[in-house]
Amino acid sequence: MRGRAIIAFALVVICAAGAGCVFKRQPFKGVVEYVDGKVYLRLPTYAQPGRFYRVGILPDGWERMATRAHTISFYNEAYRCSISTSAYCGLSVSDRSLDSFTGDMVSALEDRSFSEKKRFMLDGRGALRQRVYGKYNGVPTVVDLVTARKGGCVFDFYLVSQAGAPVEAREDFETFFGGFEYAAE
Repeated sequence: MRGRAIIAFALVVICAAGAGCVFKRQPFKGVVEYVDGKVYLRLPTYAQPGRFYRVGILPDGWERMATRAHTISFYNEAYRCSISTSAYCGLSVSDRSLDSFTGDMVSALEDRSFSEKKRFMLDGRGALRQRVYGKYNGVPTVVDLVTARKGGCVFDFYLVSQAGAPVEAREDFETFFGGFEYAAE
């Protein structure tokens, strides 16, 4: 139970730190709900193409977590990991590099080091995947983070674990973000 609490709290702090540092005090425009592989967004009026984005469906064992952050999060007790997604839509995302968003997302980690940086295509757009090692409240923490930008929005997907995720959790994470599609209704 302690592991789940630490991961959940770290998730909230990471998301809050990223949103506060990156986007200042603009009105929130991002994730509001999840239903059957669709993550619904509150969008600024100019944003296109739709009101939701798709993600891959996680297998049994992943349970939806309630958080105060604007994220959709799942926890797997057997793996002791969480998988989450968040998004922000607004004019301030258009001229920043994907690298800058990654740094903001993990700013709450102490003694952090970045490794395994990989650029790839996700839903027809460039994406960045990095694994970040650090400590949160003295507990060794690993964040596997994928960031993509499309249609005036930045989309984040992250796998958070205490000592590194098992192979099965990483495979589930790849299914989750690999199903990303920013779709029009």
